Amino acid sequence: MTDNVSSWLIESEKIDYLEDSDDTDADPDYVDCANEHIENEYDDSDDDFSESNINNSIRSIIIPRSRSRSRSPLLEPSYYLGKDNITKWFFDPPSNKIRTRRRNIVLHLPGVKRVARDAVSILDCWKLYFTNSDVDNIVKCTNIYLDKLRQNYSNQSNLRETSNIEINALFGLLYLAGVIRSNHLNLDDLWSDDGLAPPYFRAVMSKARFYILLRALRFDDIGTRATRKQIDKLAPIRTLFDNFVTHCQNNYTVGENVTIDEMLEGFRGRCSFRQYIPNKPNKYGIKIQALVDSRTFYTANMEVYVGTQPDGPYKCDNSPMSIVKRMVAPISKTGRNVTMDNWYSSIPLSLDLLKNHNLTMVGTIRKNKREIPPCFLDTKKRTLNSSVFGYGEDILLTSYVPKKNKNVLLISTMHEQGDIDPESVEKKPEVIMFYNQTKGGVDVVDELKGEYSVSRISCRWSVTIFFSLMNIAGINSQIIYRENTGKTLSRREFLKNLGNELTKPFMIYRLQQPNLSISLRQQIIKLSGHKTAVNVDQSSSSGSRPKCTICPKKKNRKTMSSSSTNGQWAMANN
Repeated sequence: MTDNVSSWLIESEKIDYLEDSDDTDADPDYVDCANEHIENEYDDSDDDFSESNINNSIRSIIIPRSRSRSRSPLLEPSYYLGKDNITKWFFDPPSNKIRTRRRNIVLHLPGVKRVARDAVSILDCWKLYFTNSDVDNIVKCTNIYLDKLRQNYSNQSNLRETSNIEINALFGLLYLAGVIRSNHLNLDDLWSDDGLAPPYFRAVMSKARFYILLRALRFDDIGTRATRKQIDKLAPIRTLFDNFVTHCQNNYTVGENVTIDEMLEGFRGRCSFRQYIPNKPNKYGIKIQALVDSRTFYTANMEVYVGTQPDGPYKCDNSPMSIVKRMVAPISKTGRNVTMDNWYSSIPLSLDLLKNHNLTMVGTIRKNKREIPPCFLDTKKRTLNSSVFGYGEDILLTSYVPKKNKNVLLISTMHEQGDIDPESVEKKPEVIMFYNQTKGGVDVVDELKGEYSVSRISCRWSVTIFFSLMNIAGINSQIIYRENTGKTLSRREFLKNLGNELTKPFMIYRLQQPNLSISLRQQIIKLSGHKTAVNVDQSSSSGSRPKCTICPKKKNRKTMSSSSTNGQWAMANN
């Protein structure tokens, strides 16, 4: 009797299940797997057939019925499992029939901010980043060091105090040396009088004065530096660097896509935080983290890597996640996208940026991350140009095979669907195409800096950082100038005009010096375009007759000058 009842129950449940499987939403593979399970359950256990086995068998059939429209636990699961056995990446993408998500809405339109819209000249745009107060501080700190050097020299004619107009001329000569790609040329070649050197450099200042100003150039008070270095390794240039970064953020709003990457300023001198990066052109140098607009290549934020700071207000965490959070502070809550490489990116970071900063992220990811499923790393059985997608909560994981036994892994909180770019011959996913378009922001800035660089060889790392700031100021100011005026100048033409505008006031000032030779005076008038007469007293205080500067050097070459003119010469441009 028991056998008949049991057989009737089993057969009844089996018939009900098979009838339910005719539904269009049911998985036919699941039915085959269930029937196979029933046959295996009873083929080898006829002798030990009991009530407990009946209940277990019925339970194995009834439980899947209560999970309609879902995959059977007897089949392949509906997700990939990461190496940590926690993270799940689902096969199926989320529904795309929804309204635009908040994270894809960009706030604060990009462009020049109000404080910088009135700058319409090249010099005014540059002064947005090196303001008069910044230059005055450099002049003050440089004069302090010049006073210290004056004690070691008997001839102090080239050790006189400098001024704002002369420091600007120094910066202008550095830009002009970069324009003609002579930034690493010996100073003798730039100031020689053999006819091969550009005459502009001799017209602005002497070689000895240029060398002394570069040697004495300081950005902080050297008398108080020792105290400040106890809490800050970046003390020699901290004030100027922070002011420059603030100016970059106050003058311009970046676009919807930005890039975070590292710059390496070449330096081989003494520095406790000098870095070695073999894939960079310079290999040894000072690492600067940068946030750059991926379209206009405007540098909006920077941070110098100085290692572990001493205890104090400047000590901070140098982990990749902490660095990224500090770099994105100016664009937090604005709905922008950040592209970065695998040194910075991680799955916890991408989710944190999305949740707490309303920023999406696209980046490559290293293969040793525990959240990645093993099947995403296995390329031996995959075909060329094949892609595998995994969908997490608000994040997409992509694995692409561009070459044999080579794998590219990317994560994105911006893309929701794992689509293939229809225009790509290699069948690249859209997330990879987007990454290739936006990853090169910092690299392009490095290329622009190196093309017409002002950097000169120096044994002081603070000067190396300052040269980098000058190069970035030349790039950012050109972006401001183009958007304010609508004029498009080549980078070389822009820097050339900037160098001329920085040096011209000091060249005119030199015309007032009485000890200039007539040839140098005429050269200054010609190069500066100055047409106003300048009176120069060339007579001595005793009223003696001045010497003729045109006649050959003879004992008797004194000129006749009337008492009314008192030995004054009007120089005009012929």
